[in-house]
Amino acid sequence: MMRRVLVAGGLVAVALIGLLVAPAAGAAPITTFDVLKAMNDEQQEAYLQKHPELLIRLANTDPDAVHDDWASMDAADREDAVETIPEIIGNLDGVDYRDRDRANRRALRQAIAKAERQVSAHPDDELTKRVLGALTAIQKTLKGKRTPARHLITLSLDRPPLAAIALGDLDKASEITFVVPGMGTYTDDMQLWTQSAQNLYDEQGEVGASKRRAVVSWIGYVTPPPGLDAALGDYAARGAPLLTDDLRGINAVRVTSPPRSLNVVAHSYGTTTSANALADASDLGVYAFVMLGSAGIESRIPNAAALHTRHSYAGEAEADGEARFGRITRRDPRSPSFGATVISVDGDEEADLLPVTGHAPVLHSPWNDDPLSSAWSGITDTVLFEKKYAEHLAHYGYLDAYTESLRNTAVATTPGADRLLLRGH
Repeated sequence: MMRRVLVAGGLVAVALIGLLVAPAAGAAPITTFDVLKAMNDEQQEAYLQKHPELLIRLANTDPDAVHDDWASMDAADREDAVETIPEIIGNLDGVDYRDRDRANRRALRQAIAKAERQVSAHPDDELTKRVLGALTAIQKTLKGKRTPARHLITLSLDRPPLAAIALGDLDKASEITFVVPGMGTYTDDMQLWTQSAQNLYDEQGEVGASKRRAVVSWIGYVTPPPGLDAALGDYAARGAPLLTDDLRGINAVRVTSPPRSLNVVAHSYGTTTSANALADASDLGVYAFVMLGSAGIESRIPNAAALHTRHSYAGEAEADGEARFGRITRRDPRSPSFGATVISVDGDEEADLLPVTGHAPVLHSPWNDDPLSSAWSGITDTVLFEKKYAEHLAHYGYLDAYTESLRNTAVATTPGADRLLLRGH
């Protein structure tokens, strides 16, 4: 009998939909999965483009049901699905993250090969070159031996591509933190944004978090470009359900062994997006929500209690001159009437913690700080180089290493460490 992915409840991969293709009388039903399995990559893509309802219905599938049915499949069936339809399995909430990582890495390799062919055929196509650059940045972020190991838990091959990389094992982590970016952060910034997640992971370890923790570098929505769009709510409204789905995916996979804490850390416009997600879903079980340099909370969210989290924090640097422009029509979460705990981010000399010096989320990485890297090769004037490099070394973002902001964010997202929290003034 032909192997089937359709199981009791009818909820796995494309076969979740229960589409049957002309079964013969008395024969085992042929699922869409079986049809796709017989196709090459180009044929699969054409089939899915012809049937977009498959992906729409999958996106709305209950992750708890997906998890139950995925867990009930034998290893060979799961491997078949990962190899045959990686782009679908890799983004299916409820599938365990080990399998999603393998599927997404496969889909990423295929997407890069396709983009390289397109760029070769159309070298003047700037959009295609940018897509290839973003996919390559995602791949570079995953390469090499790192502590902790990195996992590609989502990959959306839109234009621009979207992705989320977990630092640590989401299937087992006792503390999980999603780091959500603000305006102007796209997947061609994946390496630097993931440096933010790495910094937080490392700092959580310093304040007593479990060794089995995980931090997710989440560029899972299209952020607004710098400018007026950051004062509007459209990007946040579209992004919030995507964050909600990924948080629900954690709860579905970890239903029998929930993490000790599930946290959200957001910067700038990411705080607007995240607040929408948390306010609109009361069942996510988020322990701490940390808002850094917030672009503001929508007026429909009356206070911190409406976010359905155990703890809500907000911090903003005195030197941050940009965050307030996002709050032209939105509320400052640091206001007493909103009720978030205000944390200090302006540095503490006694504790040897650095101040945030602007609105940036992160400015430093091994590549950015290396004067011999291509980050600095465009400056050929020696005097100008020395000036710019010195300025770079003197400025810090909200999630840069050794800042008071990073320390307080780590403390806020580590249960039991809040006694160390430095309050804002």
